[in-house]
Order: sequence, then C-alpha cells, then structure tokens
Amino acid sequence: MSVNILFVCVEIPKIVTKNELEAEFPGMMLSKIENSLVGEIANNKLIFVSSFGVITFCNFVHEEIRSFLSRLNIQEAEHYKTALINQDYPMIVHEQYIKPIIDANTIKYDKFDKATASIISLALSQSVGLEIRERTLERKMTESKKLYEKIETLQVKDRAKLMKFASSIAKERFHILNQLYLLDKPDILWDDVELESLYNQLSLQLELKSRFDVIEYKISYLKESVEFAKDMINQKSSEFLEWIIIWLIVIEIIFSVYNFIKDFAK
Repeated sequence: MSVNILFVCVEIPKIVTKNELEAEFPGMMLSKIENSLVGEIANNKLIFVSSFGVITFCNFVHEEIRSFLSRLNIQEAEHYKTALINQDYPMIVHEQYIKPIIDANTIKYDKFDKATASIISLALSQSVGLEIRERTLERKMTESKKLYEKIETLQVKDRAKLMKFASSIAKERFHILNQLYLLDKPDILWDDVELESLYNQLSLQLELKSRFDVIEYKISYLKESVEFAKDMINQKSSEFLEWIIIWLIVIEIIFSVYNFIKDFAK
C-alpha cells in the first residue's frame, strides 16, 4: 500500500523564531537540525523552518497552511500561493522503492521519517531560497542596466546614489554567503548513504548547484559594474579638481600680473 505525502515550501517575509513557534503552538514538539527548526504536529505532519525565511509544510492541506501562516502574522497568508514564492513536491512512499527515486514530478521512496522529511524539506527550502535571491538579483540587474545606459553622463553628485546601490549588492552577497547556507549539506548525511543519495538527487533535480553558480556570476558582474561606475565618477572628480587647480593658478597669475602692472605704473 502506498502513502501519498505533499511537501509545500513557502517564502515567509520574516524570520520565525523558536520562541514564536512555542508561544503560538504550545503543543508542537520542536527540535533543531543544523540551522533549522523541525516541528512535529502529528504523525507524518511536520514543519521545517529555515534560518533564511523559508518554511516547508509536510502533509498539510491548503487551508492548514493558510491558517498556520495567519497565526504567525504573515500578511500574505490568505493568498500565499500567488503573493509569496512557493514550491511543492509530492512524495510516494511504497515498499517497492528500496532506494530513493526522484524525477521532475515525484519523490519515490520506501521510507518516511523525521530525518527523511527534513532532508527533503532542506533541499526544497534551498530551492525557494535561491529563487528569492534570483528575483532580487534580477531587480539589481535591471538597475545595473539603467546605470550603464547613463554611464557617460554620471556626475560627482551621483556618488551617493551609486554607493547606496553598492551597499545593497554587498548586503545581498552577505545574505547568500553568510546566511543562506544554500549549498551546505547537513551533517546527518555523512553517516547515511541513502539519505545522501536522496539529497544529491533532489539537489540535481532542482539544479541547486548550477543556479547558485549563476547567482555568484551575477553578483560578480554587479560588483564589477559598480566598481567601473565608481572609477568613472572618481575620474571625473579628479578632472574637476584638476580644472579647479588650473583656474586657481590662472587667477593667481592674473592677479600677479595685475599687481605688477599696477606697481610698474606708479
């Protein structure tokens, strides 16, 4: 007999803490795996709360997810399917699938427990976390394109705006490299070959590595774009200062000649 389980991974616009979960859901059994929280609601029903603003629901129906998000004061809870980035993945648990098999539509495996659910949730969370960063970077790329379109007309007065843009790129890089742990494998994989196979297959199916490489490339491109624009502004600033110095010298010469002629006339 097969059991069907659905994983739904949803972006949440704020970080949910352990204290918040315990206060709102006092009956939930919470534990920690790596940098994430795992909450057990009932048999085969779990939540996986990542440290980077993504929550995965295991075996929840739509109304339960909406209600859960509402209780966490997520404003977009009513329309989370359209208002928030989300991804779902069905799983079939059947004894015939001795080893995990994953295709574009389904996870097939003969085991379902807390560790298995956590690994699946982690991979899906990483995928949604990547999509959040991908969309943010697309907006940055659009800003960068506008910057390049007026690169020849950039003035010293644009320096503050450019520095603000550079700061936002640095912040994005910080989120990716120091907060998301997007490609980190959890320690529990090292002692379990089948769980590692499950994670690796999901990672490959969700294209985590290649998507992360694209994000790194875009970050590098944006950084180089800002550096180039800063160099342009600094060059114009230097040229402006050079002209000021030249004109000061010219004025000084004019005054010196004027005073000389004035003294000579006496």
